[in-house]
Amino acid sequence: AILATNLAKSGKSVALLERGGYYDGESMNQRESDMIPLLWKDAGANFTSNLKIAIAQGSCLGGSTVINDAVCFRIPDLVVEQWKKMGVSIEKSEWDAANDEVSKRINVTLVTKDEINDNAKKLQEACEKFTIYGKPIAHGANRRNCGPSFSDKTLTKCVECGFCHLGCHYNTKQSMLVTYIHDALHDHGIDYTAYCNCRVEKITYQNGIATGVDGVFVDSAGDEKYRIRVNASVVIVSAGSIASSNLLQKSNIGGKNVGKGLALHPAPFVMGKFNEKIHGNRGIPMSYTCHEFGVTNGVKKGGFLIESIFLPVFQMAVAMPSFGLDHFKMMQELNHYTMAGVMIRDGSDGIISLSYNDRPKVVYQPSPDTLEDAARGMAIVANMWFDVGATSVITAHRDFPVIHNRADIPRLKDAIRDNPDGLMLASAHPQGGNKMGDDPESSIVDSNCKVHGFENLYVCDASVFPTALGVNPQLTVMALATITSKKIIKNWSSFPKMQSFGKTCDLSQPRFCNAETLGNYFAAIPHKPELFSKLENSKEDAIVPNKNWRFDKNTLQIYNNLYWKGFYGRDTDALTTILRYFGGFYKRF
Repeated sequence: AILATNLAKSGKSVALLERGGYYDGESMNQRESDMIPLLWKDAGANFTSNLKIAIAQGSCLGGSTVINDAVCFRIPDLVVEQWKKMGVSIEKSEWDAANDEVSKRINVTLVTKDEINDNAKKLQEACEKFTIYGKPIAHGANRRNCGPSFSDKTLTKCVECGFCHLGCHYNTKQSMLVTYIHDALHDHGIDYTAYCNCRVEKITYQNGIATGVDGVFVDSAGDEKYRIRVNASVVIVSAGSIASSNLLQKSNIGGKNVGKGLALHPAPFVMGKFNEKIHGNRGIPMSYTCHEFGVTNGVKKGGFLIESIFLPVFQMAVAMPSFGLDHFKMMQELNHYTMAGVMIRDGSDGIISLSYNDRPKVVYQPSPDTLEDAARGMAIVANMWFDVGATSVITAHRDFPVIHNRADIPRLKDAIRDNPDGLMLASAHPQGGNKMGDDPESSIVDSNCKVHGFENLYVCDASVFPTALGVNPQLTVMALATITSKKIIKNWSSFPKMQSFGKTCDLSQPRFCNAETLGNYFAAIPHKPELFSKLENSKEDAIVPNKNWRFDKNTLQIYNNLYWKGFYGRDTDALTTILRYFGGFYKRF
């Protein structure tokens, strides 16, 4: 998003191709059964190949910034130095300047004392009581990207609704959707087009020069509808660790090292049960962090952060290590729980590849060091909860789901070591796969994010990280995009010039179309000449003014409410249907 907007504002013609759909704040209705299939990759069922680790990623315009918890950490100085030793020649001053620029635009501010919810206050209280060798531990409130809503001028800051994972209905979470993308879509002085529901299938190239990409528009079931071809002077891949690696692999780019070196920041949870009601689902989900055991406190290898977190009801029900009647009882006591995640800085041990049907295949097994960090971190959090009055502790290990007293904590650590497959892990931060470095033999991109051996092909996302970052990575990804965009703009005259096909605008696709140019756009669509008549006569796609279409007189933009919001009968793929059905089961509680 940042790359596209910055390049467009510098005078370049930019096409942004997004696999997911476009959904605005009005569409984000805070219902898990609706929003998870719409906003989350694979409707939330995005797992490693052994189905042991769920990987949370966004699949919508704005990406994971739409569904994350808005936590903003700068790249730690220790990591900058480690990466420089690994061949990354980006100076600390460059990181600092980019972080400052991004933080200003997305309104990164410190969570105030009044904004820390009761769940996070319990973690804060526990941190203040917990000591290591008689010394206090490092902890503090988080910084988040929240601010004024462009759609409701009365909202000047986060409304603390607690539904961050389901998109921000109020447009106060300053995701890419409501900042950089919004800026570009509403700036009629630049040449910027976003194509949603568009899956890029291949990068085309010749003699070290990328010539463009081939893609296909897909419906909610993944079925192909229309194809698209984009010629480009510069091609930038920013699809995340898994999808970026897969696209390079499908295009036979990068060789044997593509997809290697994946880190996940695996994060087991630990919950405390209290006599009083906590209402952990109310307020800001992630507002407090314990830094004592992680890279932000100088831990050079491994380590972990302890972060306050809470999940919406459906996701919480899936995460609970229980079944049947026990599960029912646990869910009835939901308001009495606190929750914290142990986010581990793991080694880069995972591998991304393609399965037999060209689907992503993520092979990842936690290393012994990662498991030791998990055991230590979970034991520390369990002790913390008992320190502040928990009557019991719920863990993320199936063999030992409930701890009733401190004496049982060593048994939890033994269970993790003896049966690592019983540990339920989640990840929201896949990193690596297209390692950055100066050596083409051991890395995929150089320090400019340019793919080795290419003049004009870039990969710029968390996939280029040489190691796990050790902190929530969104701000670092944004800073890297800012740095890279400036380098591309500076070197633009050196890139090859490609012939333009002109522009197309397809009313059946969820994207903005300037009303005065619709006629010319449709006349230029060679692959679907009957499209207009089909739309006028189709029972499914017929244009019904003021019902399924809206026209914004201020921006001269027309868009299809019915398709963009996704609540229509054609969501018939098996996975979405199953998740929609079971997504409502929590109402029984």
